[in-house]
Amino acid sequence: MVIAMQRRQFLAGLTLLPALPLMAYAEDSGLSIGIYPGTGKADIFMDEFRDAAMPFAQALAASLGLKPRLTLFRTIKTALRSLDRGRLDMYFVPPSLAVSVLDKDYSPVARVKDRAAGVLVRHKGAEVTTVALTEKESWLDVMGRYTLKRNHPGAVKFYNFKTQEAVSLALERNHAQAGSLRSKAAEKLLEKGGFEIWHPLPDTPDFTLMASNRLSASEQNKLGATAVALSQDVIQSLQKTIHSKVTGFVVDKEADYKMIKVAIKEAGY
Repeated sequence: MVIAMQRRQFLAGLTLLPALPLMAYAEDSGLSIGIYPGTGKADIFMDEFRDAAMPFAQALAASLGLKPRLTLFRTIKTALRSLDRGRLDMYFVPPSLAVSVLDKDYSPVARVKDRAAGVLVRHKGAEVTTVALTEKESWLDVMGRYTLKRNHPGAVKFYNFKTQEAVSLALERNHAQAGSLRSKAAEKLLEKGGFEIWHPLPDTPDFTLMASNRLSASEQNKLGATAVALSQDVIQSLQKTIHSKVTGFVVDKEADYKMIKVAIKEAGY
């Protein structure tokens, strides 16, 4: 009899577990912010990341009278797993990941001023059979596949690397005839000679600050306004953690991510 009663109490307790994260959120005075810094900075040391990103996180949290709780994602996959749990209040992520965040009941509150831009680089005059790309589902990966499908529908082999530096090295060592790079990395490679711009990639919005729709419209507006008003010291500190150019933020709640969505779909993700 006692055992049966204990079993019923245990099972009843299990039904409460899914509600615990929501209860914790309601009582938590912190603002949880997740950052995926992109393939070029995925290996940043944790202490270096926290020191450089914390002023940004502190400014955002202070606008709502909260304390920041900062999370670093090393890969796109870990960021996506976090999204499935749906427990973070904010994400600061590159454009291909921003599309996934949008689909999980988050809204853009601000984006970096500079747009995402890149090119497909190849050995001069080479017939391309292999293409080097960064991490799967990264902006350079999906835009590279999208551009090739539109311009060269023939079969090519794709090799994915963790960083742009690895893509450049693969090209220099002739492991691939072409590769997808952001503009700055492409310029460095072109300066070495023997390479040419093959195709420009479509430019899109770049890193975007997303807020959960659990936050009110007023709170989201405060966060966007805070991002726009950040001092240059905070911006320069944040830049140390992000592989894309960050000169400041603009509020852009209507930023067009449709092309990125199409590219992701055509890439088969």
